[in-house]
Amino acid sequence: MEEVGSARAPSLPAEAGYPAARPTVRFQAGQPPRAVGRWRVQRGERGLERDKVESPQAAERRSSRSPPRSLDGSEEPGSVAAVALVSGVFARLRERGPLKTAYVVVVLAVTALLVLAPPLYVVVYALAHAEEVAKEAFLHYLLGSVYWQTIVRALGLSLRLALATLAVDLVLGLPLSYLIARRRLKGYVLVENLAILPLVLPTSAFGFAALMAWSSPTGVSSLFGYRAALIPQDAVIPVIDVPALLLIVHVALTLPYLVRPLVATLETLGEAYELVSRSLGASTLTTFRRIVLPLIAPSLVTGSALALTRSLGETGATLIAAGVNFPASVAIVRLVGALKLGLASLLASLLVASTLSLVLPVELLSKRAALRTEVRDTRLERIFIRVERKLSSSALLPKLAKALLASSLAVLLLAPIAVIVKMLVEYWSRDPYTGRVEGGIIYQVFGPAGYWPRIVRAAANSFLVASLATLVAVYASILLFAAVRRTKLLPLVRAFIKIPLIVPTSATGLSALLLYGESGLNLLQPGIWLTLLVHVSFTTPVVFETLISTYESLEVDPLEEVARTLGATPYDALETVTLQVLRRGIVAGAVLAFLGSLGETGATMMVMGRDEMLTVLIVNMAEAMAIPAALFTSALLLLYALAALFLIRVFIR
Repeated sequence: MEEVGSARAPSLPAEAGYPAARPTVRFQAGQPPRAVGRWRVQRGERGLERDKVESPQAAERRSSRSPPRSLDGSEEPGSVAAVALVSGVFARLRERGPLKTAYVVVVLAVTALLVLAPPLYVVVYALAHAEEVAKEAFLHYLLGSVYWQTIVRALGLSLRLALATLAVDLVLGLPLSYLIARRRLKGYVLVENLAILPLVLPTSAFGFAALMAWSSPTGVSSLFGYRAALIPQDAVIPVIDVPALLLIVHVALTLPYLVRPLVATLETLGEAYELVSRSLGASTLTTFRRIVLPLIAPSLVTGSALALTRSLGETGATLIAAGVNFPASVAIVRLVGALKLGLASLLASLLVASTLSLVLPVELLSKRAALRTEVRDTRLERIFIRVERKLSSSALLPKLAKALLASSLAVLLLAPIAVIVKMLVEYWSRDPYTGRVEGGIIYQVFGPAGYWPRIVRAAANSFLVASLATLVAVYASILLFAAVRRTKLLPLVRAFIKIPLIVPTSATGLSALLLYGESGLNLLQPGIWLTLLVHVSFTTPVVFETLISTYESLEVDPLEEVARTLGATPYDALETVTLQVLRRGIVAGAVLAFLGSLGETGATMMVMGRDEMLTVLIVNMAEAMAIPAALFTSALLLLYALAALFLIRVFIR
């Protein structure tokens, strides 16, 4: 680097008790001025004394030996200091010639192995065993092409169910998001919390609650004096040929993925454009169609893609709520249970390909998404404006829309939770219909049936895996962040690291089983450690995306440059400035990753072996018809979900 000048800093006044040492300040082309040495003033026996002027190299060696410190100079305890230490070491390497490239390559390679390989290996396995898979699917010696027909039927149901779910999400989510963001609902905070509750609900617990609410004679129908299921488990909606119960469950679980981005975008935009439009004579509905909708189009596209992906990959609740008609995510689990790994890999590959082909183009184009905002005076446009003006002038329409949205949320979310509480009381000591003690919660959970030890072990396993997976995800995300945040690789890394969130979880579990098990690298058998690796795969993208979003929303680089100008090493700048500013985003991502890991069912079921997890235990209880024990466990998880929602509110807001 060419040196273009130097200067001597002015001396401090000696009469104030400061020494007269003046470090040299050098100026280099394209770089901020940096002092060759810096003052260190300490209080000794003779008052304020000057330590020797030290070079940046000496300061760097000293900082590497000193404990990590925060902005206020206090020592940083625990994991934040450890993360800063590891990240700081790698940050130093990034500044030193060839080691910078080596660091980036190593971090990207480890990320690909831990994050991308588990969900995508199933495609490689299916292609490598294409001949035997084709024989079993199309040319079975007894069944012919029956397995292929089953695969096509399951995949078709998944696509129809996902598209129907997205359509209902759009009908409910758009007006609900607008009313929440504009504070047009009484108790909008409660409504917003209720709308995002499924984000923290363990899916198997919610699936069991929905099954009891709508397809059990003791559910919602019993509140009206009926002794029959309100929605039979195998009831199918005509025309679209989708099970009604599955549609209700999927809409409830995917609605937050559409509502949250839209609410955030609408709150950011404010009401200025709408006020201008209405002041010029446009009605409320015309303003929404011509002004608001084009502005929120990117968030609408992104939220729709997330909802579609969530529906395609949902496994836990679907396993419990599905009857004889089951989608591809459940079919994969059943094929693995029947030891048909080749057929399961074929179905998983088709599901992965379908999901990626639907979602990746949307993700890549979401930032460019925009609706036409220019108004053309056409006959159709004039008709729209007249209809919208009449509807907007009606005082009944807003009240009707609010009532419809409130009742929809009650049906989707409140009814299953209320039924679980009701049945928990009824089944506590005995079966309310037969009067048998053996049918009560106390007998099955705490009595001879012995479910309580299994619940405790499963809860311990779940919390251990979730904690370790979150810890690894935080470390991996910070190292990856330090490697790519100022490179041209960042957009590409952000696009590819979302793949584990897009791929259905049951396919991810099968892929990891094939990759690390006997059919692949033969490193791990099904158990808690293989479960941990799978959970790291889909928790790391959550933490990384939250970290990058926080980094882009805050102006961190100027603060870091100031620290470097004042003589801080790359490690010091990363530790005391960047990570400190981004700490809230890191914590928010860690909370979301922990909750996602704790509630995961599909992938966990594939790889857990004998180390049973809590969400899978509910599925096993339901299949064993241990309804009271499943009620008790589901109630525990629902209580945990409410506590988790409180944590999200504390850390994210």
